Amino acid sequence: MFALGYAKRWLVEKLNLDEEGQTATEYVLVILGVVLFLVFAAFALNGILGGATNAIKNWVTSVSAPPTP
Repeated sequence: MFALGYAKRWLVEKLNLDEEGQTATEYVLVILGVVLFLVFAAFALNGILGGATNAIKNWVTSVSAPPTP
């Protein structure tokens, strides 16, 4: 760990980089990661979610309206 910290300090001093704040590129990468996760989760849960929505649809269509007084 010490060598990694030393190398990072050396590189920052050498390139004179300021690491405060996040750039637009970092925000785009985070958003891309979240979107990819959601797409993967949707494909992985497709069968489960499809079965649940079909069960709800069948239950709603089987319920009849109450009689009018």
